[in-house]
Amino acid sequence: SFQNWFSMQFTSPGPRVGSVIPAKARITSAAFHAEGVHLFVASESISKLHIVDCQNGKSLCAALKFEREGISIVEATHHNQCILTSGKGSTEQQQSQRFSVNYHSIYDNKILRKFRGHTDILTNISMNPADDLFLTSSRDRTIRLWSLQQAGAVGQMELPATARGDPIAAFDSTGLVFGVTAPIVNGQGHYIHLYDARNYAGGAFAEMKVTTPQLEKAVTHQQARSEWTSMKFNASGNQILVTGDNGFAITLDGYEGTVQRSLSAKGVTTACWAPDDKTILTGSDDGSISCWNVDTGAMIRKLEGGHKDSLSWVGINPKYSMLASCDTNIAMWIW
Repeated sequence: SFQNWFSMQFTSPGPRVGSVIPAKARITSAAFHAEGVHLFVASESISKLHIVDCQNGKSLCAALKFEREGISIVEATHHNQCILTSGKGSTEQQQSQRFSVNYHSIYDNKILRKFRGHTDILTNISMNPADDLFLTSSRDRTIRLWSLQQAGAVGQMELPATARGDPIAAFDSTGLVFGVTAPIVNGQGHYIHLYDARNYAGGAFAEMKVTTPQLEKAVTHQQARSEWTSMKFNASGNQILVTGDNGFAITLDGYEGTVQRSLSAKGVTTACWAPDDKTILTGSDDGSISCWNVDTGAMIRKLEGGHKDSLSWVGINPKYSMLASCDTNIAMWIW
């Protein structure tokens, strides 16, 4: 079943659980390497990183311990033996040290470079799919652009005064564009600004607002006022998938920011695009995965049996017909 992802069909018979890997603590972040061979999985509460060999559905080695730095976010880089990580560090460390991003070699379990500058917890790390640049967003109200080749940030942006709450920054699939979102003051909604990655200093080329009244037409009043927990572009760049901390997932027009679909499964906790842009997967608080038709908003299939607890992450292998889901365990689904 280690086939190219274009053979994936979410209708019957659909994927099945091929293996389950115990992680002993709740997963907080995960990322497939672009070549599809490795899945990196972080557990913040025990400061450990699991590395899954996707070809056999087993842990590649014993979990790596991040005792001093901690690990809450992991992001794959272009090198299949190197990752970017961030944790809460130790309270004994200086803020710039405590909230640094670490470029880590899993081959010899060493930090190759530290990226210092943030003074509060990071909310996201997004690797440029085309080069060695990456983005970070933080509760310190800054978005920073970095290069793996140098320690200092190559660019920095402050959130506008009208923004409140946690920002999220992410590249699109080409690496030519990145988006920044944050809540607007007084519960008015969220803004999304789009930037040319080669000319970000010139300001956003698109400024969109997703207002609370717009959201309330698609989701509940409580959900419309919740914090967004993720923002992901589809492969074509014309749609944006957003999840919120009150259990919802919506798709937005990637050019205008208008709400297109509400994926109305109960208790959505995480979501991702399929590589062909035709399907969205959402993980739920009951441990199930719902598969949605992007064009119609209809649920195609519900996948059950991999988990008993609330899902914290779901993702599709970028190269092969495989998906993964996480709670305190890692389930590898195959066709």
